[in-house]
Amino acid sequence: MGVLVARMAIPWLTAEAPEDDYAAAQLMLEQILSGDGDGIWFRRGTVDPDRVYRALEARLPYAFTMHCKTFQDGSAELSVKIENRAAQEQAEVLAQGIVNTLRLDGMEPRAKLLALHDWLVMNCAYDLSVEDGDTLDGSDRPFTAAGALLDGSAVCMGYARAYQMLCDAVGIETFFIVSEGMNHAWNGIVMDGELLFIDCTYDDPVPDRPGVAAHEYFLVDAPTLRESHTWDEAFYIALGEKFYALPAA
Repeated sequence: MGVLVARMAIPWLTAEAPEDDYAAAQLMLEQILSGDGDGIWFRRGTVDPDRVYRALEARLPYAFTMHCKTFQDGSAELSVKIENRAAQEQAEVLAQGIVNTLRLDGMEPRAKLLALHDWLVMNCAYDLSVEDGDTLDGSDRPFTAAGALLDGSAVCMGYARAYQMLCDAVGIETFFIVSEGMNHAWNGIVMDGELLFIDCTYDDPVPDRPGVAAHEYFLVDAPTLRESHTWDEAFYIALGEKFYALPAA
């Protein structure tokens, strides 16, 4: 019985106590990328599961669900399930192939970002069959990079995740921004110490016009984006400071 008690106590003794929710999301990201297990135990009162989800969503270009188990002592186990993982990984492989065909070597980062933006806008059509009320974090292909890259049809989340994968393929880090108020998603990037934004969805004409890409929402700053978008700026500024070398205000 003594051995059994000791084993049961181990999760409490080894539970993580991250510095903040962004650090907790980093632990989750590392676990997902390494394939090491399916959950992490966090000590009592150290994480806000909703904020951890949002921070992980910003950095992982896959659609996923997060599950949270809470225990009597207040500790929590967070675990992630990647929906339709095979298709999403296939999209990631295709993103690398697309980059290879575009011959971007030697280009400056802004030129690479523009080439990838234009390729996505001109090769993906907004999926008008998806209703505004549909869930935005499920496994349906229009909400994933698989919809945008494999099917050529997606909604904003699919565009943003696909763009993140394309940028990853050329070694440029972008992150995924969600606005619950707008029911919309786009990308953020830190360049030359400034947080800028790229909204491929808004730059894609609806109805679709093959071969046409607008640039109104390519690398725009926060004041410009505020004219048409609303989002939790403080949350993503903190993310940029934590992981993308955005200077603290």
